[in-house]
Amino acid sequence: MSRSVLVVEDERSAATYLQLVLEEAGFAVQTAANGVQALLALENGSFDLVCSDLRMAQMGGLELLSHLQQRWRDLPVIVITADSDVAEVVEAMQLGAVNYLVKPAAPHVVLAAVRKALAARPPAARVASGIPEIVGQSKAIVEVRHLVVLAARSDVHVLITGATGTGKELVARAIHRTSNLASGPFVEHNCAVSPRDLFESEFFGHRRGAFTGADRDHVGLLTRAHGGVLFLDELETLDPAHQAKLLRVLDDGKVRPVGAEATREVSVRFLAATNRDPREMIKAGALREDLYYRLRGFEIRLPPLRQRAEDIPLLARHLLGPDHPGFTPDAMDALLHAPWPGNVRELLNTVRSARAQAGEGRIGVRQLGLEATPAHAADGVRLGPAHGATLREIEREAILQTMRDCAGNRSQAAQILGIDRSTLRRKIKEFGIESEG
Repeated sequence: MSRSVLVVEDERSAATYLQLVLEEAGFAVQTAANGVQALLALENGSFDLVCSDLRMAQMGGLELLSHLQQRWRDLPVIVITADSDVAEVVEAMQLGAVNYLVKPAAPHVVLAAVRKALAARPPAARVASGIPEIVGQSKAIVEVRHLVVLAARSDVHVLITGATGTGKELVARAIHRTSNLASGPFVEHNCAVSPRDLFESEFFGHRRGAFTGADRDHVGLLTRAHGGVLFLDELETLDPAHQAKLLRVLDDGKVRPVGAEATREVSVRFLAATNRDPREMIKAGALREDLYYRLRGFEIRLPPLRQRAEDIPLLARHLLGPDHPGFTPDAMDALLHAPWPGNVRELLNTVRSARAQAGEGRIGVRQLGLEATPAHAADGVRLGPAHGATLREIEREAILQTMRDCAGNRSQAAQILGIDRSTLRRKIKEFGIESEG
């Protein structure tokens, strides 16, 4: 199993440099832009080592170290500093850091420090914690995880909305798994595949002889889900008349199988999902407004993948598993620039297919079957700094390419690079980029 490293760095070019150096050496790498994102990553995964910058806008390295000492005391940390501030480095070492690097550190220096830190620590037991199935660190997906935790702690019904392929079933299962009903059943039903004339039999069950063809008793979905969760996918396809019958169960908790004389009580938590806007469905008469308000004790909206593109590297790496060598830089760029109309499900299928083609090797653009982005040559070779380039060369190339892509718009380029305009202006002057047009 490859050792895992969490790189915490707010300068995108520096984070990319460390990621490339470590992945080239066979390490599995995840990045976080600040201490807050690092703590979220630690809550949802397991790492063998943390490499953290000391000075970051949102929770710097020293504050992060304080949190690590409280909850992950055995996790080795290497701190990174830009100016070799002795007092700050000493404080970091007192807080538990095992080593420090001064920017820019050559690849062999980085790898020597990382290997030395790991030599004294056995591989981490990769025990899932938190909600590891919901992968990502974007603001939107962090909010989704927060709502999942809140929903799991309550017993109210939940409505999950989002486009096809965004992971609605995965969210429903995460809520069930982390709730006090986890030991109960999780019954899933796609409303789109239910024949309309068999709704009552499907949901309430029937007795033998209740109708032609009923040659045995049938236990309905609601009874099967008793003491647990009934997940209704594609809720928008359920006939409004059947919605009324479902609403009655939500109100009184009673079911009567077709052909039976007595009712029985059921205790079921409903998790429902739809890929359409519920309010638009209400206006169109496809969804009963009273059912909508009964189901939305919590409403969790899943963003399309294009709105959380920063999560694509984490998702893609997660889908490969910890033992795979990963993607080439060209392939990762192609993943980041693809439109993904099928969302996470499409990404999953693409990565699975690419892995089958690449075997045990790293996945390139050709295996992905995606068109190369403008940053690639026609043969899939990246038009950027050569392997072994210094951090300064990588940073200069990143700024130059971004300025070209933004047609010289400094505000847009600064936003893409994750730095402010004054920093960009200083680096443009420092690297002599303006003279290149």
